[in-house]
Amino acid sequence: MKNKKKKGLRTCIVCRKRFVKQELMRYVWDVESAEVVVDCKQVMAGRGAYCCPDDSCKVQFLKRTKGLKRALRVS
Repeated sequence: MKNKKKKGLRTCIVCRKRFVKQELMRYVWDVESAEVVVDCKQVMAGRGAYCCPDDSCKVQFLKRTKGLKRALRVS
């Protein structure tokens, strides 16, 4: 009997729906530029926050600076 490999599920920080990791955009805090950047390859170091591809979620995600900094644990 083969073990099925589990796919990583992540939650959109805006709508709270769960998606497979590859379907979401990952955002991380870049220390050098001191801003939030998109991690297209999902390999950058540090804590990430995920947002689904829905346009309304993306807009809300980028508006929520206080919540975004808390999610990324930026002081």
